[in-house]
Amino acid sequence: MQKIGAFYLRNNGGFVCAPAANYIDENGNFNTSSNGGHIALGQGVMFSPADHGVPDGSTMQLYIWIEAGSDRTGSPFFEYDSTSNLNGEYDITGTTLKSDVHFDGVKSN
Repeated sequence: MQKIGAFYLRNNGGFVCAPAANYIDENGNFNTSSNGGHIALGQGVMFSPADHGVPDGSTMQLYIWIEAGSDRTGSPFFEYDSTSNLNGEYDITGTTLKSDVHFDGVKSN
């Protein structure tokens, strides 16, 4: 499984959104972290899982909270490595009720 140290999310949708992470903890429980703050249209933000309670070594995926809309997730799953300089990059487009998440690959910070 690919190891990354962060997610980068660009908001190209017609709404306000916020990145977070779905992750599996050491007991096998599925959790969602706190979010990384609101992103306005046309903006992007780096999301550091450690700043939001994700334990090092967890299996995780991007979770996107959408204000007044349907939340989304981004694929694939990654292993969180707080020492990694790689991040999973994503764009989100569309509207509050019909959005699309686009995985742009793993890139260096």
